[in-house]
Amino acid sequence: MSNQSVSTLLDVQNLVTRFYTEDGTVYAVNDVSFSLDSGESMAIVGESACGKSVSMLSILRLIPTPPGRIEAGKVFFKGRDLFSLSQSPKSETSAEVK
Repeated sequence: MSNQSVSTLLDVQNLVTRFYTEDGTVYAVNDVSFSLDSGESMAIVGESACGKSVSMLSILRLIPTPPGRIEAGKVFFKGRDLFSLSQSPKSETSAEVK
């Protein structure tokens, strides 16, 4: 468990995701951080191709590898480090979010 506030539902810290292609490296998400407390709502907005979808797919660890790779960052859901979970417990946590 992290030392996050009990009321913190989602905490994203310094998320970095890149895609490695034949044409070079795409820096899709660079140092994204935010937190969402229980009872709060948040909208992810931005221009086309600014990294909204890749940020959310990174949080859920659904980036296709290759060519994508989550290079850095931490994601906590209810204090639980999602990036440290194996596939099976992650599936249980994902079911809880539904």
